[in-house]
Amino acid sequence: MLLAAAWAAQPRSQMRPLDLLPTDVIVHIRQVYDFGRLLGNRPTVFSKVGDSITVSDNFLHPIGDGVYELGDYGYLRPVIDFYRRTPVRTGNSFSNVSLAAGVGWSAWAALQPEFANPDECLPDEIPLVCEYRVTKPSLAIVMFGTNEVSYMSAAAYRTWLVRIIDISEAMGIIPILSTLPDRHAWEDAIDRYNTVIRDLTVERHLPLIEYAEALRRLPDRGLGWDGVHPSWTPHAWYTGAARFTPDNLRYGYVLRNLTALQTLDRVWRSLGLSSSS
Repeated sequence: MLLAAAWAAQPRSQMRPLDLLPTDVIVHIRQVYDFGRLLGNRPTVFSKVGDSITVSDNFLHPIGDGVYELGDYGYLRPVIDFYRRTPVRTGNSFSNVSLAAGVGWSAWAALQPEFANPDECLPDEIPLVCEYRVTKPSLAIVMFGTNEVSYMSAAAYRTWLVRIIDISEAMGIIPILSTLPDRHAWEDAIDRYNTVIRDLTVERHLPLIEYAEALRRLPDRGLGWDGVHPSWTPHAWYTGAARFTPDNLRYGYVLRNLTALQTLDRVWRSLGLSSSS
């Protein structure tokens, strides 16, 4: 309860819309967005790209299914409605089962044809391109690193993440990067990976979900019993993952949903899409 109370006592600025993105980021993502519109990308659709922490039913799926409680974050309802309204393969943007996310995946895996879904993807098509071709999103929430941190240097990780950024932008899709949760026994390496992610968002003028920083407030930095995946609400799992009440905001998956929504809302408003909702 102490952590819940601490979160509830955070500055009220956290419970109202975040400021618009910096001007340089707005200019850049507007260019990518406008290019994507020429290619037929859909304004009301985003993709999810990542590993098991993205695949999990806890991440965004409850929001897509209407199983959420915004509490003090009611300002997020319009952006939820905006991205829930368009059918996307297996649901909507929140609940769709991504073709560019897999359990145990690294950023490298999203770029290899052997990991593509043979029922949905073209011969020799990589999962990332397959997801983008099928879904036609305007945005993509990207988070890799938890798996490869145990065997891949930060420099190599950066190479693969840059490739994902390049492909996304070449297809007119704005990549929204997320910092990583900790992993037990690999905390220093995670810090190096998060530095790569933050540096890339500055260099490439991209939006950032600052998930790692939010998790620092939580018990064991928001990790579950395995020391790898975010913690989840006991006895609730999926049904509690998007309930943004003070008690629930001490769990890692709940904060992942909140920080992702807050950044999605920030991008949405910075692009001027809120006026078209």
